[in-house]
Amino acid sequence: MSDAELRTRIIEAARLHFFEHGFSKSTMEELAQTMGMSKKTIYKFFPGKEDLIREITREKLTAVHATCLRLQGDRSVDFMERIRTITGFISKEMRALKPQFYVDLQRTMPELWKEVEEFRTKRVLEDFSAVIREGIALGVFRNDINVEVLVMMYSSAMQSIINPETLSQLPLNSSQAYEAIVEIIFGGVFTPAGKERYAAQLHTHDTTEAHRP
Repeated sequence: MSDAELRTRIIEAARLHFFEHGFSKSTMEELAQTMGMSKKTIYKFFPGKEDLIREITREKLTAVHATCLRLQGDRSVDFMERIRTITGFISKEMRALKPQFYVDLQRTMPELWKEVEEFRTKRVLEDFSAVIREGIALGVFRNDINVEVLVMMYSSAMQSIINPETLSQLPLNSSQAYEAIVEIIFGGVFTPAGKERYAAQLHTHDTTEAHRP
């Protein structure tokens, strides 16, 4: 196995382990045992656990954003289907991150948490704005809404609700909270025709999922 392949394997294993269990109480020795390799091998690529956390977090942010851009830009797919696919994808990614990872990141690596928040805010401002403007042009979203205000509302909701302190006070996980935010905001900006199309899209998706083996 080449160094590049070995490094990728370490990152993938660490992502699964840390996202599931958090990382503040996890050790490099535990990770090495999980992978069936020595700590020395991991340290060859990552001097410390913090370096590994930074790598997997930044890589995940970049990968999620790239996928969202690809889905958003695929004009061969109906706009409503793209919305459902993008929100479903983000929700799935959030489910992979257990609450302990959020807690650990915010408490033990505040500089990286800040980086995550800044990245998320920038992506929201750019990507969500593009989605809203396309929806208005297609007649799916109301044309009398203030796009800038709407995007800031969405961004603020994401920052204030999708964080460990707020989630600890809600009977929701991060994925459920995200879905609630999307439902509330989109519900207020759809045109009547847009609501019908969105409801039909959700019904089609739910029916497909129900019959999937």
